[in-house]
Amino acid sequence: MRFAFVTPRYGAEIASGPEHACRLIAQQVSERHDVEVLTTCAGSARTWKNEYTEGADRVRGVLVRRFGVSQAHDRQAFRQFSERLMTSPHTRADELEWVRRLGPWTPGLIDHLSRHQRSYDAIVFFSLTHATTVHGLSIAPDRSVLFPYLHLQPGLRFDLWRELIASVRAVGYLSTAERRFARQYVRATPQADEVVGIGIDPPPRQTYPRHQQDPADELVQDDEIASDGGEPVAESYLESRGVPFRRRHRLYGSFALYGGRIGFDNGCEEMLEYFHGYAESDPDVPLVLMGVKMMKLPDEASVRLAGVLPDRERMVAYEAADVVIAPATNDLIAQPLLESMAVGTPVLASAANETAVEHCRRANGGLYYADREEFSEALRAIMRNSRLREALGENGRRYVQQNYRWDSVLGRFDRLIGRVRPRSS
Repeated sequence: MRFAFVTPRYGAEIASGPEHACRLIAQQVSERHDVEVLTTCAGSARTWKNEYTEGADRVRGVLVRRFGVSQAHDRQAFRQFSERLMTSPHTRADELEWVRRLGPWTPGLIDHLSRHQRSYDAIVFFSLTHATTVHGLSIAPDRSVLFPYLHLQPGLRFDLWRELIASVRAVGYLSTAERRFARQYVRATPQADEVVGIGIDPPPRQTYPRHQQDPADELVQDDEIASDGGEPVAESYLESRGVPFRRRHRLYGSFALYGGRIGFDNGCEEMLEYFHGYAESDPDVPLVLMGVKMMKLPDEASVRLAGVLPDRERMVAYEAADVVIAPATNDLIAQPLLESMAVGTPVLASAANETAVEHCRRANGGLYYADREEFSEALRAIMRNSRLREALGENGRRYVQQNYRWDSVLGRFDRLIGRVRPRSS
């Protein structure tokens, strides 16, 4: 099959939101089908400034066609216009004007899709509210699939969204919580839908050779000698977890880990505040931050920065941690949470993120918190109870194996695409 994936932005550096989900799924689908990504030259959703060169490119093996954005995003004017629509009666034309102002406004992409739409078996749109979707969906609704990426925001009160969801052939969701939100809050009734999610392929379980271990890790005792003489007996998987990461960052005891963009708008500020309170009673447990730093960090011994790591090293870091904290409130993908569960590490998630809570409950692979006191109590329970950690970790690993390996996710994606009418000759 030949697919067009339409998304407001696209790039390996985008690590959250519908654009990130688009890239993850596109990379996997492109291994079995012909995939083209149609997107803009914009790098930032705050400005929609053209930062990429217009034309065709390849990103991690996927063909990407970029089109220029013709109108910058005026955040202040957009905010004022939104407030007016939320507080007074308005028309459908007002809602379409809201979409235009949100952007990205890219006539070239819509024109390309109009002229070449018959060459695609299916057109897959990511993000409900952006102009690339709103103006692209009407071109070939019978062959269109939508991943709306829904979370609570005032603009979802518009009637326009129900019309769009009802017009497409099928809707894909990233979690059961998102589908429930679509039905209860947006009151959308799609022709067909499927909870697809994103996939996680964890590295195989492994133990690490003696030369990779640090003596301070105390993972192999000198008197543990094999019966045939000479070589140390291999330790169990749980006892030798993540040794390379621990040694590289001189982590010789228990620690909590956060993996993701370190910024003000994704729960990190609250997490750091709550962890400061926890560290007062347990100062020997540090919080290690792994990701791009976009905010000033507190000058405290209990907070350490590991920086940005490649995919394989990131998985080893999750494996090394005693617990992974997931503070984001609107992360429908929940990739750090699923990656942590995949390697058998329990998670502590924000109760404000329904997707994260859903995974914790269904897997019985983690705890969640709603305030500072619950954060400290839950973190203390995980850090001080090794049996609880191992039980939660094994539950999470089993959950991901059964539901979120890429072969399972792509099977659900194929069922969704099966709802699309084939293109006419």
